[in-house]
Amino acid sequence: MEGDAPQVPVAQEVQPEVKEVPQTPQQPPVGSQATSESTTHTKSKKGLKLKILIILMILVGLGIGGFFVWKKVFVPTAVYKGIWPPLLFFEDPNYLASNIPKLKDMGINTVFLVAFPPFTEQGLEKVEEVFGSELMERVKELIPIEEQIVIDNIQTAHRNGLKVALTVGDIPAPESVDIETINSRIGEVARLAEEYDVELFTPLNEPDMPNTGRWRQEILHRIKEVYHGEVSWNGAGVGLPSDKELNDEFFREIAEQPPGDYVGYDYIGFGSQLMPDQTLEEYSEYVEKSIDYMLAQAERDGCKGVIITEFGALIEISLSEEEMARAFEIVLEKGKDKVSGFFVFRINFLEVNVPGVFFKENLKTQEVIKRYFTEIL
Repeated sequence: MEGDAPQVPVAQEVQPEVKEVPQTPQQPPVGSQATSESTTHTKSKKGLKLKILIILMILVGLGIGGFFVWKKVFVPTAVYKGIWPPLLFFEDPNYLASNIPKLKDMGINTVFLVAFPPFTEQGLEKVEEVFGSELMERVKELIPIEEQIVIDNIQTAHRNGLKVALTVGDIPAPESVDIETINSRIGEVARLAEEYDVELFTPLNEPDMPNTGRWRQEILHRIKEVYHGEVSWNGAGVGLPSDKELNDEFFREIAEQPPGDYVGYDYIGFGSQLMPDQTLEEYSEYVEKSIDYMLAQAERDGCKGVIITEFGALIEISLSEEEMARAFEIVLEKGKDKVSGFFVFRINFLEVNVPGVFFKENLKTQEVIKRYFTEIL
């Protein structure tokens, strides 16, 4: 799993200075011929001004404006203000419906649902190893009815005025599943997304595939055969280059490279999690650079922008309520006016109580999310 950009200079309209040419005294205009000459002269002056203005606008666009274009293009007009709710399907089937008022009060307008990946025996064993036998047995119970649970949650969200994002969840023991099985499952869920008017679809949560770049394009073509909403990549944390100076010049070079393998996606999605070895100050710098780095790639590949598909802090980290709230605030303040979607990691601020897993509420983090989602973004 897984910044503040300088204000972009706005080109001011430049009024070209047109020097008045001294005129030789003339006789007062006589009749229609004089009127025609006066009209022609006025039109000529207006035409000259217009041409000069157009040339200046072009020069500004190719000069100062062009240098900052990768930061100017992606000022979102509408933002996904979402929640990433892992383990949702393992709770009371009415959990989403009963919590809609709370989510909407916080300004959340989108819920990110996670369909089951293909499960193998090895995958179930992995679930048991990580979460315990009780949760593994719950997975077995849910597999036959999982599609209906997804449909019910989509309809509940839409009925209550929320948008829906949908993906296929992480694959336990991925080495036990062949690529065609994964592709087929993604295709099934994409068809479901189309049928039930899901607004945003991502193929797989944080995929780690052989030849990921090539597969990214292959699966996109497969998705677009059956789904016609917005499509985002849903990657893990951003690996920033350690051998480069991460400044505007570097990001500009990225943006001007030949198109890469995000071409065709509406958004590039990535996660951002505070790591155990990071201070909040280091995390702030990392978030800022990550956003700029991914925006440059989005421009290069013709995407609409970037989405932070999951953010918060790793559950292994012991933070105070204030520190956790600040970790969320960093992402929201750095992404303001630059990021097209934010999906908050539910485990960090809402109670989660499923077999083998319990997390309590964090009211201070809820306050930060509400302030940004209802007042700032």
